[in-house]
Order: sequence, then structure tokens, then C-alpha cells
Amino acid sequence: MSESSEREQTVARDEGDYPPLSSLNHLLFCERRCALLRIEQVWVENRYTLSGQHDHRRVHQESSSLHRGKRVVRNISLVSHRLRLSGKSDAVEFGDYPLPIEYKSGRRRRWDNDDVQLCAQALCLEEMLDVEIPMGAIFHLKSHRRRDVPLTASLRGKTEEAVARLHELLASGETPPPKWKPRCKGCSLQDLCLPTTIEAPQRLGNYQDDLYRPLLDKEVSD
Repeated sequence: MSESSEREQTVARDEGDYPPLSSLNHLLFCERRCALLRIEQVWVENRYTLSGQHDHRRVHQESSSLHRGKRVVRNISLVSHRLRLSGKSDAVEFGDYPLPIEYKSGRRRRWDNDDVQLCAQALCLEEMLDVEIPMGAIFHLKSHRRRDVPLTASLRGKTEEAVARLHELLASGETPPPKWKPRCKGCSLQDLCLPTTIEAPQRLGNYQDDLYRPLLDKEVSD
């Protein structure tokens, strides 16, 4: 049996009761979204989530394949007991080292949250297989382009920080208050989160304070 085949069979199945790797992506996109999903256990579909699910079903239809002489195994269970995370890798390419590949629906573009999620997958594989993984890759389905992601010390550090923050957030059991950002427009949880509505009372209170403060100051001076 080849070394790469042994590695494939060594992949652990005991995922434990850990949050999924995808939680890191949600966390870095928006901590409130992460809390709504993981703490309050809510989920709403929109065209972006449905498109992503459709794309991932297509990716997972094929269990394994050969790419440039390297075996690519899909839908592998991952776990890190050190990081207390578990999940699935869209694909792992077994060559000189196991190279995790994450599939994303959009065009080729670098997002920190995607890179951190990919790095966390690599950290799981390193722990499970006792190997060093210098590189991962993200395949952007809309543009059909693959982007190599060097797993630098900086990215690994950012990933470790995100993992620590994730566990801190989940342990608190508290959902952060909303804060409107342009990215909210594409979020499937916007109608549940209500970022503009919930923020409105605070803005109104500030407006009232500014409006009546001159009158209050005048009464005090009199």
C-alpha cells in the first residue's frame, strides 16, 4: 500500500462534540451571525446559501478521482481534539503531502474568513496524520479557478486566534448586538437579526439626548 493510501485510511472518524469548522468562517464574517447559528440554532435560506449547497452537492457526488496523477478524496471527516473542532473537507489531494481543497461558489477572490477555514482544515489533517502541510487551495466555482493558499505562520496565528474567540463566544452563551454593515444585505439571517431595526432605538435615544441637552443645560444654569 502506498504512503498516500495509508494516510487516506488513517483519517479519523471520531469528531467529538465539537463545533464545525465552518463556524470560523461565520465568526469572521460576523460574530452575531455565528452566535445566531451556533447558540440560538436558527437558520434561514436565501439564494446564496441555496447556491452554495447546490455547488457542494455537485462537488461531493464523486468520492475520489485522479488529478494530475494525484488522488483526490472528497468529503473527508476532520477533527482536531487540540482545537476542539470537527467538520468535513470538500476534498483532499494526496501527493507529497495532503493538500486540503475548499470549494467556494463565487469568483476568484481572497477572503480572510475563507483562508482561515481552509487553514483550520489543514491543522486538523496535520494533527490526524502527523504531517506538515505547507499549502492548501480554494477552488472558485463561478470562475473555475483555483487559488493556492500558503499556510504561513501569520495565517496559522490568525486561525488560532479565531478558534480561541469562537470558543469564548460559544462559552458565553450570549449573542452580540447587531451592527449594520454593507455585507448584511447578502446575509440569509438579516430578517431575524434586524440590524437596522434593533439599532434604531439607540440612534433615536442619542438624537433625543442631543435635542434636549441645551434645554437641560439652560435649566441647570438658571
